[in-house]
Amino acid sequence: MLVEGRHADGAIVDHGDFAVRTGGGIRAANTSEQATAAVLEAQAAAARHDQRLHVVGVTWTDDAAAEAALLLESLTEAGFDNVVPIRLVEAAETLARGVAPVVGYDTAAVCLLQGESTTVVMVDGSEDEAKTAVKQLDGGADRLTAWLTAMFDRSTWQPGGVVVVGPDHDLDALSWQLEKALPVPVFTQSGTPLALARGAALASAQNTDFTDAPLVESIDAVTPAPAPARPRGYAGALTMLVAGAVTLVASVSLAIGPRLLPDKPAGPVKQAVHKTAPAPVAKAPTPPPAKVPTSAPHAAPQPEPTQEPTVAAAPAEPQTVVSAEQPVNVPAAEPVPAPPPPAAPPPEPDPHPLLTKLLNRLHGVPDDAAPAPAPPPPNPGAPAP
Repeated sequence: MLVEGRHADGAIVDHGDFAVRTGGGIRAANTSEQATAAVLEAQAAAARHDQRLHVVGVTWTDDAAAEAALLLESLTEAGFDNVVPIRLVEAAETLARGVAPVVGYDTAAVCLLQGESTTVVMVDGSEDEAKTAVKQLDGGADRLTAWLTAMFDRSTWQPGGVVVVGPDHDLDALSWQLEKALPVPVFTQSGTPLALARGAALASAQNTDFTDAPLVESIDAVTPAPAPARPRGYAGALTMLVAGAVTLVASVSLAIGPRLLPDKPAGPVKQAVHKTAPAPVAKAPTPPPAKVPTSAPHAAPQPEPTQEPTVAAAPAEPQTVVSAEQPVNVPAAEPVPAPPPPAAPPPEPDPHPLLTKLLNRLHGVPDDAAPAPAPPPPNPGAPAP
């Protein structure tokens, strides 16, 4: 397992597993060679990420002690001077201290199933420094269920949650039993070898703090220039490898990951809204004709002497558009009948009053009707027909 971060608390860069057959002899030598090759591949993977191995932690079960001894020797011969052996119990305790806060409880019981053997780590993180207690059980899943049930019935210390790590074929039935028997949430995850590998990674990083300063100095002295070119996600971080199997932390992060990945709505809808906007633009051309007459009068005041004649021409257009409003302006034409009064003056300058009287007598009009000069205005109109 290749883990990012000087403290092995980063992302899983790479991991792999292979079967190991115990028994010593040639099998142990083959296992050692295969594990050493895996470590060399991990070192190459770290180099591809522009990183350097910080520490190599190795943990094992009791029946693989011979293989572990050969592996430690093989890694040293391959040039790795940062190999740290980690006891299985220490790896389990370190893993439990890291898992408890992940599931959201200060107190938790982390159970690691390995065949007929189970390691139970009780973690109490209510204080500044987490405390752990380890219990080894024999008897498989049934023994674990009975022991946890008795702990909740008799013990004053009770965890807020239970985490069970084991093989896939045992977890389904075991989780159903524990959920019925225990009053707290139960979390199950497959991959015990990987869980122990991650615990060994965390423990080995904590046990090699004294090597940090020299390593940083050597890196700074050898490659000062490439440092700025590193991606920000890898800046100042080194990777570490744990020989063993796969990891539980990756599985736990997958279980919690969906809560941290909310769905986001797609944005094309807004683009569609912008496309429909041109429709109202078509309505804009209709108002301009109404605005044209208004703009003309505003332009008229600038050249006052010249615009007055143009204003007279402009009314011709509104007369065609609005016929109802023109009758209102018709009274303005009433000054036209004013010419009839000027028609009266012609009789006044009459220089021949005698002829007028003579004509009146010829027509049988008495002299007393002198005020009849009013009819003369119609008479001049009579000869016209």
